[in-house]
Amino acid sequence: MARWLKENSADSDVVVSTRARLARNRAATPFPHKIAGTPQAALVRQAAVDTFIGNGRDFQLMEMKNLSEVEKNRLVEQHVASKELCASEDGALVLSPDESISIMIMEEDHYRLQYLKGGFQPEEAYQVCKEMEHLLAKNVDYAFNNKLGYLTACPTNVGTGLRISVMLHLKGMALAGTVDQILNSLGQFGLTARGIYGEGSSPTADFYQISNQITLGIREEDVVKNIRQVVGRLIHQEREIRKLLYKNNQLEIEDRVLRAYGTLKHAKKLSSEEACQHLSTLALGISLGIINPCSQETIYNLIMDTMPAMLTAENQSVAQRDLARAELIRNTLN
Repeated sequence: MARWLKENSADSDVVVSTRARLARNRAATPFPHKIAGTPQAALVRQAAVDTFIGNGRDFQLMEMKNLSEVEKNRLVEQHVASKELCASEDGALVLSPDESISIMIMEEDHYRLQYLKGGFQPEEAYQVCKEMEHLLAKNVDYAFNNKLGYLTACPTNVGTGLRISVMLHLKGMALAGTVDQILNSLGQFGLTARGIYGEGSSPTADFYQISNQITLGIREEDVVKNIRQVVGRLIHQEREIRKLLYKNNQLEIEDRVLRAYGTLKHAKKLSSEEACQHLSTLALGISLGIINPCSQETIYNLIMDTMPAMLTAENQSVAQRDLARAELIRNTLN
């Protein structure tokens, strides 16, 4: 399970998680793609190791070159590492015991400081990232320009280098056919919507990441405030749409939810896509009080725990994985 996803998270009927991420680079040091395989890359990593490994902290260091493809894919599926980091020869990850804190080293930037929290918690996520940034600053002088702010490999991160992302389950909007219209309007508020694994990924079972687009010419605190206000309105809209759908289509919604529950509870094999879709529908049913076999957080954990890499064992076929996925879900729900 995702160790960082705890029970009783704030607004968990709609929100899976909140992530804060700060991009930082060493001053007077070329960006990662320019120093790959050089002693400078080793210096970048060593500064993070000196900061977060030891000193009373039980964080662990994971070097991408020492991990199998399955192990790297699992980190991506649990949202603690990016595909770009896993593809980096010099890439490394510093990870807290509960996997809520991760420092990606030598990804697109020298450092990506990240904190994951179940539910809607942008303020806490940001504060934890700032604490990590202050700790790292004891060993690193950051690349900073008085006019532009923090300098990053990608121009879209220049300024604060801060991204706040909130994973939302917008099942009501999807069923009502309004999700695209609503998400397309986010640009006017400086936000954007992406798939479940961020930029370049597609939505899965009506889960979306909502994050800030603007990092230049804005204070970090204002980024957090904007996320709180705009995403807060989205959460309210989703709840109202769910209520209206259920009021106007009670039999259809209940039938959809109970069919999904029956399939999940009794199926002998399930593909990843089918499992996600049914779990998404079951989460809707729980939020509407139609059925209560488990918590929302349990559903969200099942979605991550039944992703392909999480179920992959040595020499395991896709068919065997589908059997294992169905068994895990049956055992959890029963």
